[in-house]
Amino acid sequence: MLSKIKPLLSDVKTYWKIPLPGRYMTFKEIIAYAGGGIGAYFIITMASRLIVSTTNLLVSGAVGISLTDMYVLYLISTFANIPLTAVRANMVDNSRNRAGKYRPYLLTMGIPTAIISLVYVWFPYESLYTWFPNPIFGMEGGYFVKLVLVLIFNLLLQFFFNFFNDAFTNLIHVLSPNTQERTDVLAVKAVVYSLAPSIMNIITPIVAKRIADNNVYDIAVLRFTYPFFAVFGIALTIFIFANTSEKIIQARSRVVQVRFVDAFKEVAKNKYFWIIALAGWLGFLEGAYSSILEWSVTFGHVGDGDQLALIYTITGNASLWGMLLAPVAVRRFGKKKVLVGVNLMNVICILAMGIRKESLIWLTVCIYINYLFGAFEQILSPAIQADIRDYHQYKTGVRVDGMFATVATIGGMVTLITSSVLPFVYESYGIYEGNGYGTGGLGILDINTGEPGLLPKVMNALIVMAAVGAFLNVVPYFFYDLHEKQQKGIVRALKIRAMFEDYGNGVTNNKTIIEAIDIIRDAREKVNSELVAVDKSMGKKERSAAKEANEEIEISRLVCAELEKFEKGIDKIKYEESLTFYQGGLMGLYELKKEDILTELASARELPKATAEEKEYRKYRIDTAKNKLSARKAIDKYYGTPESFVQPGYEELDRLFDREDELNAELKALYEAKAAAKKAKDSYALKDIGEKLKAYEDERKEIQKATKAEMDKHAFFARAAKPYLDAERIVKEKENTTHFEEIAAKYDEAKAAEEAELQAQLEEAKRLEAEKAEKAAAIKAEKVAAKAEKKNR
Repeated sequence: MLSKIKPLLSDVKTYWKIPLPGRYMTFKEIIAYAGGGIGAYFIITMASRLIVSTTNLLVSGAVGISLTDMYVLYLISTFANIPLTAVRANMVDNSRNRAGKYRPYLLTMGIPTAIISLVYVWFPYESLYTWFPNPIFGMEGGYFVKLVLVLIFNLLLQFFFNFFNDAFTNLIHVLSPNTQERTDVLAVKAVVYSLAPSIMNIITPIVAKRIADNNVYDIAVLRFTYPFFAVFGIALTIFIFANTSEKIIQARSRVVQVRFVDAFKEVAKNKYFWIIALAGWLGFLEGAYSSILEWSVTFGHVGDGDQLALIYTITGNASLWGMLLAPVAVRRFGKKKVLVGVNLMNVICILAMGIRKESLIWLTVCIYINYLFGAFEQILSPAIQADIRDYHQYKTGVRVDGMFATVATIGGMVTLITSSVLPFVYESYGIYEGNGYGTGGLGILDINTGEPGLLPKVMNALIVMAAVGAFLNVVPYFFYDLHEKQQKGIVRALKIRAMFEDYGNGVTNNKTIIEAIDIIRDAREKVNSELVAVDKSMGKKERSAAKEANEEIEISRLVCAELEKFEKGIDKIKYEESLTFYQGGLMGLYELKKEDILTELASARELPKATAEEKEYRKYRIDTAKNKLSARKAIDKYYGTPESFVQPGYEELDRLFDREDELNAELKALYEAKAAAKKAKDSYALKDIGEKLKAYEDERKEIQKATKAEMDKHAFFARAAKPYLDAERIVKEKENTTHFEEIAAKYDEAKAAEEAELQAQLEEAKRLEAEKAEKAAAIKAEKVAAKAEKKNR
């Protein structure tokens, strides 16, 4: 153990501010992302427990909403979330924030989420019946207003909470392009951040026992605990923002304006996205078992709040082991096999709960094992999401992240139907608000004061439904075939493309050149190597080395195929056709007639589709024709004359961006000066600062307005010129590959510069460490001297 810990501690010290070789995240980033995740998950867990859904019995019990009305609120919230998700996606995919795609939203969405959650639980719902005594739309006035308030709070959370949750969850996608590093970091993060829900699960029943007679659904419990969680949550989320940086593999010179409709269409074509989404939609019943443990204590009286807290502590420990084992299992078996295996085990664990559901110990054992395997999915799900985004960028040439959530939400309309199942089941057993039993109608389950024998019947139904949902959840994963070596090949291909594109645009950096040239040279060296036969007679280390060598050979073949793709097959045809279209210029596109495009589309649809290549070519021709048709509509709408159909430059946009950055810096300094002037009670300075603030804020509004107008010009042109721009991208990508020898000639120079920079960083780190040690020694010496002086006196 010590022999492993000492080198790790040494690595942490050495690579605190620079990443390990072959990795992208420093130890400082990993600790910030994982440790700060505790705070993020305080906020996430707080808000998620308040989001209206058919399985959320907390809101029903604590606020007092009937399950039927919960379903109605859920329908409204789901419909409202679709445009809100689209807005979030557009903000993420077109972000120009220097802090990145996701990091800025940790603060701007996380803090409002915590505040909304606090207002949600602290609102005096009990007083509504006094304030609104008269009926409204046939309901009690107080109850109707309560429904409206819960809906408003949920609509706010649908935007702020979902945005914050997406930002934190998806941040790992852009912190590293290395899939194994992402999996490893996710394991560390999951182990650490899981402390947040574990702490909340332990504290909640303990508080409930002391102030709410073991009723965890009592709103007084939330009012007592949420303020503490909110404060720690916000503080630790700031810690994440301050100590991480995003890293996306694409050309530094690329400015991507992602049109909403285009991004939506592209994501909808990503088969891996639909596999993951379908698994979630089909497994809608799996969470039905989640309330069984709480019901056993609250209504079955098989234990009390302290025992429930102990059970949550024990079952939370199961997640720890699952998270630690997940990266090991992925290395050994791959993501697909692990996902299928753990989901099948979940089915068995859920069914096993029915054997002795009246036993608190047996339920604890079943849930412990279920959490153990369920923890694997907490690691694998975001890792797979990151992989399919890399795949999407590889296939389309455009990086979109937020739009995946939009398509998932729209597809999630399926859940509007499926989510009605649980309320129907509850109501069929007599569980509804107004049944005379209190706690949102859940009191009917109480074995002492409710309907005799009802609790075990409902628990049986939930167990069967959850098992069916868990089984349906695993089915789509049988069709997932994006393997680890393919993903590694995709990342290396993206690095090569980024290098060539940057070089073609006159923008390069040493790290990009070194990485890409090393990848190309290594691939060309290994591409013709024979795969090594692996058998059981080999030793463990020998077998592992052979497998690793074989993987590198296969990845090398993928890399070389990327370098040679324009020499044969469908990519050669694409290049030749793109070159012809590109040479026609923008006017060639402008002069295309709608009738000719429709004829081209009809011809494309008649192409043969017997083989995989024929299908791919047919699809390419159909997509090209459809793009031309969309371009024709956009040209007719935005460009009345040929002279107006000109590609806008980025000079004005850059000027506006730079001026906005300058204004933001000035405003930040002024707000700091205002705070200092307030503290000093300097009224003259406050007046002067106020005038400057107004002037700068007015100018920023004008700049933002002008920026939007300029960005619209680019968006309109991108829409109208898409076929031409796509052809230009393919032609330039092919031409850029011809510069390999020129770039390779700069390799030694870039390597030397990179090594010098790395050495300088290490020297600076050593200097800072020595300076820190020197200060510590000086402080210690001062303390010793002061102590000696005191003793002498």
